[in-house]
Amino acid sequence: MKICKVCGNKVKEVDNFCSYCGSKLVFEEIVEENVKHEVIKIKICDLCGEENEFNAVDCKHCGIGFTGKEKIVEKEIQSQVAQQKETSIGQLSSEKKKDKQSTHKVKKTKETTQIHHKKLEPKQLIIISSFFIILGVILSYYGIESSKVDVRQKIENQAQTEINPRINLNAINEINRLEEELKNNPDNPEKLLRLAHLNHDSGFFEKAVSYYEKYLSFKPDDNDAEVDLGVCYYELKQYDKASSIFEAVINKNPKHQIAYLNLGIVNLTQGKIVEAKEYFQKCIALGEHTDAGHRAAELLKSH
Repeated sequence: MKICKVCGNKVKEVDNFCSYCGSKLVFEEIVEENVKHEVIKIKICDLCGEENEFNAVDCKHCGIGFTGKEKIVEKEIQSQVAQQKETSIGQLSSEKKKDKQSTHKVKKTKETTQIHHKKLEPKQLIIISSFFIILGVILSYYGIESSKVDVRQKIENQAQTEINPRINLNAINEINRLEEELKNNPDNPEKLLRLAHLNHDSGFFEKAVSYYEKYLSFKPDDNDAEVDLGVCYYELKQYDKASSIFEAVINKNPKHQIAYLNLGIVNLTQGKIVEAKEYFQKCIALGEHTDAGHRAAELLKSH
């Protein structure tokens, strides 16, 4: 690549003077590239198997916290280091170039100094003005395109939200209808539970928590509703609260298989691998051919 050392613009191989600033041309040429090999350490997540940076505290893919016992592998990467060589436009032999090296550097400094005091000719003014006009047009174009991309991205994000399987317009309508009905009958357990389930399935976990808790004040023995409440706290990342609810269900109902599965998942998320495996094994013992049993077996096998 050949460029003008004074103004930094690209020039043709055959030019002796820069078509932008008029100075005698000096160029830079990339003469060789060295490939540098570097070995870095990668941390493998025990839960999802994805690669993470060696110093990562949590998995960037599944969010699980690292315990320090994860598998560490070394990975080789390549980077190119370019070496530059300075030369003049004239085709000098290696011997002549060596003899004239000091003269060339002095001449370059002198010519560069002269350029600063040189009066620009009309032709050069036109060329420079044209260059800045073109540059302005290019920057404006990319600014407009960037705005279009931002708007397009917002539209795509909105579309993804609208087609999110958790957001169901029928469910929203039913939530609104039931909330209106509860204004006249706020202590209806069936409607409270239905509202809790609808908000849970739609991803409105804070609202779901309030409806589950109010429902359980009327139906404290509904272990399934308690487990659903624990799942809401898990989704809100209140892991200790979720664990205490699942443990309370197990104490009242030692055969509640899903409570064991969920308790294992909470412990796994917190990096408590040993405790998680124990709960998965207890879940499988209550029925290995159920959905909960199959899920527990998969998690147990992957850890």
